Amino acid sequence: MGILNARPRLDDGEHLRWQSLANRVIGANVTAGGRLVVTDRRVFFQPNRIDKSLGRELWQCPPEAVTGIGTVGRDGRIFAGGTRRRLGIHTAGGEEVFVVNRLRKKEAQLRELLLGSR
Repeated sequence: MGILNARPRLDDGEHLRWQSLANRVIGANVTAGGRLVVTDRRVFFQPNRIDKSLGRELWQCPPEAVTGIGTVGRDGRIFAGGTRRRLGIHTAGGEEVFVVNRLRKKEAQLRELLLGSR
């Protein structure tokens, strides 16, 4: 896919359904760049090669664990994307926050993919 972002690592028989470049908020002023991916088996964030080398880890959950998709408001934390609205993926374990371009479009796509039939 590119020098910085590797192709999503899929398991045998796993099928890609959706993907987008994204930054994952992992702390008050820390993000990791990479790719947000939805397959038929899981939702995951794969950090780019640089962030992976800095110890940023893969985040994943099964699609059925997603309980909501929404917008996370601005909070002013510049280094955590807080000057713009962000994508929130809600699970029983909490909320994961991602900075993405074309937020409303991607939010709608994910809602349809992950929550559409519920």
